[in-house]
Amino acid sequence: MDIRAYLDTLELNDGQSLRKNCPSCRAKNTFTVLNDGGSIVYNCYKLDCTLSGAYHTNMTAQEIQLRLAKHKLSTPPEPETMVIPEYVVEPSPRETPLFYEYVTDWDIPSENLMYDVKDTRIVLPIYHSGRMIDANGRSLTGKQPKWFRYTGVADYYIVGKPENNTLIVVEDMVSAMIANQMVTNLSAMAILGTSLTLKHMAKIGEYSKVIVALDPDAAHKTLIFKKEIELWSGVETIALRLDDDIKYRVVSDINKLKEMV
Repeated sequence: MDIRAYLDTLELNDGQSLRKNCPSCRAKNTFTVLNDGGSIVYNCYKLDCTLSGAYHTNMTAQEIQLRLAKHKLSTPPEPETMVIPEYVVEPSPRETPLFYEYVTDWDIPSENLMYDVKDTRIVLPIYHSGRMIDANGRSLTGKQPKWFRYTGVADYYIVGKPENNTLIVVEDMVSAMIANQMVTNLSAMAILGTSLTLKHMAKIGEYSKVIVALDPDAAHKTLIFKKEIELWSGVETIALRLDDDIKYRVVSDINKLKEMV
């Protein structure tokens, strides 16, 4: 089917979203469409449906740059400090063995990480101006959803030195942590979602080079993100074709990454 022609018939206004039956797999109410400042983002949430993507409407490059500039100049409200639920606790080797298995398997630092005893999740905090505003919980037992946001107010997660000029865009926080561990002069952004927004672009625009490195099974989305970042921010952007998820520390992937920084 011509998905773009179908989406154009919906005539979404800026900021408007819809949930509908999927035009591809026909599943009921699994298909979402959002007009985010002229970027049409669509996705079907049915597990075996691959329909997802994004494209820009007929906004000119000048209009896009003007919208982005206005966003950068605006002062968003400060997010509130997260109230930590009573079931999110400090981990202990005796009481939370799954937590320590996870951080050992992925070789990530356990400092500042927490544990959700109710849902058996490792909890990765997200900070803003030194305050914890959100957290992402990763299930340790296969419980769905695999990732759970505790407040949902964070737009992204970034790790890296302030003086780093190159940014890698990945899908999840563990991948971001490991990418920054392996290439320390590289900052890493986990987008915490399925699409890029103006807030992502405003932050991305602070860097001189961007590398998009999503999982190998998301190669098409990697190319979409590359085009979107170049169009919206004007930053030099590279689509990195990975041999495996960056969190697996495949030597060929890490070497390619080091060559690009």
